[in-house]
Amino acid sequence: MIQASMIQGGDDQRFREYERFGSQIVLQTFEDEFFVLNLLPASSDGLFVINEETLGGLEDAVGAMERSSGHTGLIVIGNSRGFIAGADVELIAEVSSADEAQDFAKRGQNCFARFEALPFPTLAAIHGPCLGGGLEFALALEQRICTRSKSSKLGLPEVQLGILPGFGGTQRLPRLIGLPKALDLMLTGKKLDGRRAKKAGLVDRVVPDEKLFEAAVQQLRMCKKPARKWRRMDRILSRSKLGRKLVRKQVEKKLERGQARFFTAPRKILDLAIMAFEADPAKAYEAEARAVGELAVSPTCKSLIRIFFGMERARKRHKKLDPDTPAIERVLVIGGGVMGAGIACVMAEKNIRVRLVDPSMEALERATSRLLKNLGKKLKRRRITAHEARAARDRFCPSTELTGIANTDLVLEAVAEDMALKRRIFSDVSVKLPDDGILATNTSSLPLAEMAKGLAKPERLVGIHFFNPPEQMQLVEIIRHEKTSDQALARACRLATELGKFPVLVKDRPGFCVNRCLAPYLAAAVSLLEEGVAPDRVDRVIEDFGMPMGPLRLLDQVGWDVAAKVCEVLANAFPTRMSPSELFTKMQEAGLLGVKSGEGIYKYGRKGKRTESGAFQRLLKEHGLARSEPGAPNDEDIKDRLILPLLSEAFRCLEEGIVGSAEDLDFACIMGIGFPPHLGGPLHYAKARGYQRVLDRMREFEGRHGKEYEAPASLVRLAQQEGEGEGCDDVRACCPEPVAPAAQETTAKGEVSHG
Repeated sequence: MIQASMIQGGDDQRFREYERFGSQIVLQTFEDEFFVLNLLPASSDGLFVINEETLGGLEDAVGAMERSSGHTGLIVIGNSRGFIAGADVELIAEVSSADEAQDFAKRGQNCFARFEALPFPTLAAIHGPCLGGGLEFALALEQRICTRSKSSKLGLPEVQLGILPGFGGTQRLPRLIGLPKALDLMLTGKKLDGRRAKKAGLVDRVVPDEKLFEAAVQQLRMCKKPARKWRRMDRILSRSKLGRKLVRKQVEKKLERGQARFFTAPRKILDLAIMAFEADPAKAYEAEARAVGELAVSPTCKSLIRIFFGMERARKRHKKLDPDTPAIERVLVIGGGVMGAGIACVMAEKNIRVRLVDPSMEALERATSRLLKNLGKKLKRRRITAHEARAARDRFCPSTELTGIANTDLVLEAVAEDMALKRRIFSDVSVKLPDDGILATNTSSLPLAEMAKGLAKPERLVGIHFFNPPEQMQLVEIIRHEKTSDQALARACRLATELGKFPVLVKDRPGFCVNRCLAPYLAAAVSLLEEGVAPDRVDRVIEDFGMPMGPLRLLDQVGWDVAAKVCEVLANAFPTRMSPSELFTKMQEAGLLGVKSGEGIYKYGRKGKRTESGAFQRLLKEHGLARSEPGAPNDEDIKDRLILPLLSEAFRCLEEGIVGSAEDLDFACIMGIGFPPHLGGPLHYAKARGYQRVLDRMREFEGRHGKEYEAPASLVRLAQQEGEGEGCDDVRACCPEPVAPAAQETTAKGEVSHG
């Protein structure tokens, strides 16, 4: 087995140290025959990344091998943590000029080209992550073998940071596996395990973990390159001018739709991948480095890097709260409705034994069918094996009996938003739960402080708010009331992380963070409807802004009954700027609840086909509402009518200390609402647009439309500082002291969540 933080071989006499290059690169020889280049992480729990220091070490190492004689091959190997995680993202974040980024890309290209030109066979022995610049390094070697470990992942995810492979990847990958497969990897940023990488032609062989080095030596001693055959269609689409033209046309069509429209990197990747077959290599590599320089300093890249850092903060959150946080292994979920069933399914698939309790056998049968359907899809796509599917099914235990509490690490209720019901459940469960067990609620609107009353140990009650559907939505709000312990928070955060989610800590306030910001945005969309603006126009304008779907489509997805109840909670908490619209009541009376009833603002047919709802149009006419003329209001006004209330509430959430930082708030809105990622979140967007411009627009709309557009105090202060030329990079520092929220009446059920 590969040893963590140790050079290959340990005390094995067949290995001799040749030279060291810094603290992370050790060059050895094996039986005086092969070079072995060991890549070590900077820390025991880290991964090898490419930065100024390590790139310099690689340059020195290849120089030493170029000057040597008598060696017949090179094996490059990492350790038990991984091969290479890619380029250092902090380095990319700090780049301030295109020339600087371009020069670094050229250095990487030149370094890898020197490895490619070594006068003996070279091989990458891959275990764990081999991503970005790490895979580009492996592509510069003649052969690649990979372990079967689940941790072994190969990919070029640079597009997710708004950049592209800049160390030669856009050229080597298409020539290795063909244009269609290469574009699929680079444009999606997907990561392949060993089996799928072998099928794609990315690696030559997949071996057991403990046989990696032995297989690498055997592969080099064969002195024969593996046969690499392309499918006939891949050859046509890659090596013929007509084929490449067809590929370009199809990809460009996809890049003109949806959120892909807002990103530059995919189009540059397409151009560069085609250049791999058409251009002089020197010109193609030059174009690649130049593109890296242009993209690395773009606002989109900087925004996407902020999201990346948000993900990293979320993954490490439980360790900061309690470094010794024990894992959650057994969970009891109470409530087999849409949310409870979805949460239980996710847990079963992620190696957690889960008991789902509901008095209705019909609900439990639906939940079981949901799990089997999810597993079936993954089996069909070969994301899991039949053994893994059976294991997940075995971990899922539906029951009508509320038992097994004494052997549970966490009890999570996902019943209707009824305070009396939730308090009764916690009162019954808490006396049987082990001393270190956690009580959790999936509420989207009710106050945890109220739920905690009467509990012997209120410190172990925490909110774990999943969004609908739990299988897809990546954000989880971890909610803390005044008495919640750090240990309870840490275990909740670790659970979310192990489920593949991103936890964000929020305070116990009406609407918490995401729904608090989302509700006024949806209310503004309803106001536009009441003024006669066509629903398809409202949705189109906001989709052109970059949201994945318009607010009225979202209301249909959430359900008008559910949205109405959450809006009621927030209206009670903030009556001066969140008064509920009568249209919510009218839609419910007419049975137009949205997707769940087959009709809402739109009518939904088979396979989700969406058309205009005749019943909704009749409802508008009955209440004296009609389609507006195209010129009133204009698209810019519609966009700001929707977005400004969201921005306003985001600033207020920060003022009240509901989240700990502007970065966390932006991250939550991107992951939970779908705020355009290329804009970096509502607070970052406000800064980029200009605080004074945003303030002026809010005041203009407040005069026209009322208190919904009243500017928050922190925005006024930021605009003033901006006007004085001071600026304020830390939005939280420019907020007034956290204020107490208004008193709330909590009678609502359900949640508003982007799905």
